[in-house]
Amino acid sequence: MEALDPIQTTEQFLASAQRGLHHPSERARLAAILAKWAGRWQGKHRVLDLSLSLHGAFLHFNQLMDGKWVQAFTFVATKREGVCLRGPDLDRARKAHKYRRNPLDAAPLDALFAAWSLHPEARPAGNAVEFFLEETPDDVWDACLAEALAHLGA
Repeated sequence: MEALDPIQTTEQFLASAQRGLHHPSERARLAAILAKWAGRWQGKHRVLDLSLSLHGAFLHFNQLMDGKWVQAFTFVATKREGVCLRGPDLDRARKAHKYRRNPLDAAPLDALFAAWSLHPEARPAGNAVEFFLEETPDDVWDACLAEALAHLGA
């Protein structure tokens, strides 16, 4: 997977997310959170990926696990719902066509899901959890980042 410049990628995501943010302070807060997350998501086995669609903007935090690139979690920005962190989607990673013959050891993703689920701000989202920007305090964002790094390998 090709590594993109994390600063440029987060800036593009912020520009797209601006439609769902109603106040300049929300944009500044999101910029600070993303700078911290992108700054810590470093290494040859980790990359950021951006996708844009009519449904919104998606900043994917990908990691190489068992020789396969996996979307560990994603920041999602939509006009209607605002900005949230969604992940890890355990079922999608297990059932993906490319993993049927060579299954993924999803134990780190399971552990991260269990840790994130314990936060009272976490909302169920299918096989993942979501943290919305306006509902989640900064200390929880820091805790979620620390848990992601701890469970997925720092």
